[in-house]
Amino acid sequence: MGLHRARRGDPSLLLVTDRSAWGELVGRFARMSGATVSHLLWEHGDPVAQDPLDGWEGDWIIGFQADYVLSGQDLKRARRGALNFRPGPPDIRGVGMYEVALARSADTFGVTCHHMVERVDAGPIVEVERFPVAEGATGTALGEEAAARAYLQFLRLMPLVVNGAELPVSTEEWRGPLHTWAQLRRRSWPDARGLRSVQSVKG
Repeated sequence: MGLHRARRGDPSLLLVTDRSAWGELVGRFARMSGATVSHLLWEHGDPVAQDPLDGWEGDWIIGFQADYVLSGQDLKRARRGALNFRPGPPDIRGVGMYEVALARSADTFGVTCHHMVERVDAGPIVEVERFPVAEGATGTALGEEAAARAYLQFLRLMPLVVNGAELPVSTEEWRGPLHTWAQLRRRSWPDARGLRSVQSVKG
């Protein structure tokens, strides 16, 4: 986690992302925007330090495709709030979003920006963007398209965060069960009938 020198008035951000190229792009854009950025890269299965946030306190916590689940105490370290940019529409909560969508034979998928609260995928929704699922799409292809669209969503909304502007308020709400890592390993979801085999990617 690297800390960049602050200028007076700069908002301080903690980015929590996966280790993908998209996570690196998000970090680069955030630093170019004028914010003071600390960056925690973490993948599911990585060891968890005693204090993963390394004593960080600041203005905003921003998650992007993040596997690390922040506790209520972690979230309190952000004075202004915490946002998450996640692959998946509000009706597919938790992990294994791509597999669930393909198992449902969904026509559309999406990306969601929402405020983070202690419960996973439960905070007020800022913005949802949906897009059609291509015929014959694999989990990997769907994941890459979702990551690209989440990145564009990040580019649109982060200037509002950095400049202290008001964020949009979506009328959409979370729906459905919270999908777990155990379900992903078993390829078993209670809300996906007629399950078909799909290529697994990180949820």
